[in-house]
Amino acid sequence: MSFEYIIEKDNSTKKLSTEEESILIKKISSKFSALNSERAHNLEMASNLANEIFFKNDFKSISDKSQKWKAKVKMCKTFMFYQTLKAFIWRNTYANVNSMFDVSGENHDSNNASNKQKAMLVDILEKMGYQRTCDQIIDHALLYGELISFTAWKKNYEEYRRPIDFFKNLFSSDVQKLPLILDAIAKGKNFWVDTKKIYDNPYIYPVNPADLVFDTSQKDNWDSCPKIYRTYKTPSEIINNKYYSFSEEEIEEIKKLVNDNSSKYLKTQDQIVKGSTVEVLEHWGDLKLSDGTLLKNWHAVVIGRKYLALFGKNEGIINPFSYGAFIVDPETKRGISPLYSVLSLAHFQEELLNRTCNLQALSENPPLLAPEGFFDEDEINLYPGKIIEYGDNLSPSAAFQQLTFNPGVFLQDISFLNDLMAEVSGIFPNMVGAVETTSSKTATEINTKTQGQMTRLSMIVDTINQDLIIPNVEKVAKLCADFKSGVETIFVNHENQQEVIEVDDFTRQGEYKYMYADSSMTTQKSEQADLVVQAIEKFASLIPLNLQEIFVWYFEQKGVDNPERFLGGVNAEINSTLPVNEITNVPQKKGVYYG
Repeated sequence: MSFEYIIEKDNSTKKLSTEEESILIKKISSKFSALNSERAHNLEMASNLANEIFFKNDFKSISDKSQKWKAKVKMCKTFMFYQTLKAFIWRNTYANVNSMFDVSGENHDSNNASNKQKAMLVDILEKMGYQRTCDQIIDHALLYGELISFTAWKKNYEEYRRPIDFFKNLFSSDVQKLPLILDAIAKGKNFWVDTKKIYDNPYIYPVNPADLVFDTSQKDNWDSCPKIYRTYKTPSEIINNKYYSFSEEEIEEIKKLVNDNSSKYLKTQDQIVKGSTVEVLEHWGDLKLSDGTLLKNWHAVVIGRKYLALFGKNEGIINPFSYGAFIVDPETKRGISPLYSVLSLAHFQEELLNRTCNLQALSENPPLLAPEGFFDEDEINLYPGKIIEYGDNLSPSAAFQQLTFNPGVFLQDISFLNDLMAEVSGIFPNMVGAVETTSSKTATEINTKTQGQMTRLSMIVDTINQDLIIPNVEKVAKLCADFKSGVETIFVNHENQQEVIEVDDFTRQGEYKYMYADSSMTTQKSEQADLVVQAIEKFASLIPLNLQEIFVWYFEQKGVDNPERFLGGVNAEINSTLPVNEITNVPQKKGVYYG
């Protein structure tokens, strides 16, 4: 197939020659392999962490009696840290779509339309199941330390079955479907199956960091930074993709890739064929050709490292990838999971626990001293009930003497490692409902420790908000502004009341700023509100106060929407400026609300 591109300098169109196409395929393929090998250490770290979290490092079965008795207990500490941190992130970031972000206008008109814009975005995120997407992204991030998503347009269809008269009325003016329905009625059919569109909006996909490589030297300019994304698709998905172009010969060769089990592709380090799927490499960002031509915001797709399926300008306009990292490796510039910090400590603690269990077993059935001549080797393997020989130099009174062991020798070390892992990771026992039973602390010490703990965890939450959620919202809004038109009706359930919102092009194309609530600031505002109310109580009997304003302000600081709805209308003007004690001391009369 021949591909064309436009040179921006003179706006001329140029065809990609067969030789240039071949060079481009090799360049994208080799670039992926090179960038992937550069972060091999990061992938190994993630693999080791995943094996420990998901119980793949099971103890090997041992048949030797002298070794089989030893304890093989898995403490699953990394799994606990994984689950706890994920639960904390869920609770503080994506538990509620509506509270994930706020929208404000950059000008007066846009600010007036900001509520409609947010309602539209919340509706789209809820319909796409964004919380499930976040679940998968966080799962990847806790292993690889990177938050990556891909935003594109998606259309979903589903079949539905109804009585055939329903479709006869529905498609009464459809010249294509109506004859088919009438023919089915003539044949005596009572039901009909049709297809309807159930989703036609931007969609956010989770990306496994292991499948995305990029030029880390250009990461600061993320939109233009060359990125290569690896996916695996069936030959049918590849061939039937309306955006891809193949010759008949290429189509047949792609089909044979999966069927050829002896293919050389299966033997390469980079797995090109995986089961019944074929590797697809997508290049996004700026692309430099062999002749030095720089193509900006370009999209190229290579199938099986052999066929160029797509070569053209990014039709979606936006950079579809959002990227963030919890911890950045200073050498590879790729992410590292914060959970990796406790991996070796967890292994060591597990080893000490098993040693403690071994000592306990030896104490319950201790080894004995026995006459010399039973052992051929100098090294003795101990196990419960072991008999140990003694020589002529021992007195008979020492024969069959039990050995003693101290099972509690490692208990203090195990407890110390518990505290150390909590301090290293920032994930403390109180986050999983456990009670810390270490040395007694004063209230000030406990408060200082809690604030320090929350500060570290707030950094993780803010990274997710800054680098994932807000960029995702911005990309969805941009796609809606660029690719949707007309009036759209959105049904919003606000406080159990149905509300209809109409969104038009003016709303979608407004200039907005997307923000998230700082989790640490939210906590500080709540604590400050309590302090202010306590101070107000001291002055309530001395000066007149606007009690309703205080009430509304207090609940707003606590995160309650529209607290005015709790206020009654009777005697509002009278009581709003009275001192607190004059209001609260007024006796209540039946049917009358005071305050």
